[in-house]
Amino acid sequence: MGIKEIFRRQGGLGLLRQYFRGGALGTAILEFIILGKDRKALEILRLAAEYKIKKKLEKKYAAKILAFNDRYEDNLPHRQSNKVWVCWFQGMENAPELVRRCYQSLQDNLTDRDIILITAQNMGKYVRFPEYIMEKWRLGQISNTHMTDLLRLELLIRYGGMWIDATVLCTCKREDIPDYFFDSDLFFYQALKPGLDGQSAFVSSWLISASANNKVLMLTRYLCYEYWLTHKDMVDYYLFHDFMCIALEHNVEDWKRVVPRDNEGPHILLLRLFEEYNEQLFDCVTGQEPFHKLSYKFSSDQFERTDTFYSKIMNEQILQSTGS
Repeated sequence: MGIKEIFRRQGGLGLLRQYFRGGALGTAILEFIILGKDRKALEILRLAAEYKIKKKLEKKYAAKILAFNDRYEDNLPHRQSNKVWVCWFQGMENAPELVRRCYQSLQDNLTDRDIILITAQNMGKYVRFPEYIMEKWRLGQISNTHMTDLLRLELLIRYGGMWIDATVLCTCKREDIPDYFFDSDLFFYQALKPGLDGQSAFVSSWLISASANNKVLMLTRYLCYEYWLTHKDMVDYYLFHDFMCIALEHNVEDWKRVVPRDNEGPHILLLRLFEEYNEQLFDCVTGQEPFHKLSYKFSSDQFERTDTFYSKIMNEQILQSTGS
């Protein structure tokens, strides 16, 4: 693979602009000169640049973080909820086939949960965003992807419950999923040691459960909104992750109470999605985890392959009756 193709796949000029805005362009160039252009070197470069951006954000908002923590009211109601929040702005009837399959898997397996689909049409029924957030979304300064980051914060802070990305497949019945997935004051998948030491953004945001008015999520929302008061674009694609990690690092006792669950297992199926189907491997993977983060962003040629893990998921009822 040539350097031009590698550059394009890493984000091209858009990535350079992002690093420039975040003050990490010099770091990225230096790392590129030292490490070279192979895939592993570019991953190290990306992590170094993201770490620098995150540290700059933390320094910029340090005073606001202290002020928020000082005025946070511990007596706010922390209600649990049986709601599961899923979003597809265009409506499920307009969603890709894989998204519809994932949504059906939630309905089939989480039968004791109130699964609510958020769309662009009904979003206002559940949450209210500051007008400047809505305006920047309409102008395209806030992407749909980042808008769902803000949406999950608003929903979980107001109502509690569980947020699940629309591309998450559930392969376990509710009774076989540990209760802490649903009943914790805060739960999410995360990078654990030893991999944690190499990650600046260690949280996964595709599944988050929380009680209402969770402090970490409220601080994350506060930092996101403070950012958008003065910005018209994102300094980092993982801005939400940056701020949530910062919120956790400034509330270590809250972080310690989060049940540790590594975020690597739920991605195994995604990495094997278009390989030849292997029943033993599939049973092992789905037996390890009840939730699996997938993607619909593949070529039509890949989707048309037969006898793959993808075709198995799409064409048959998927259910793991064993615990996870």
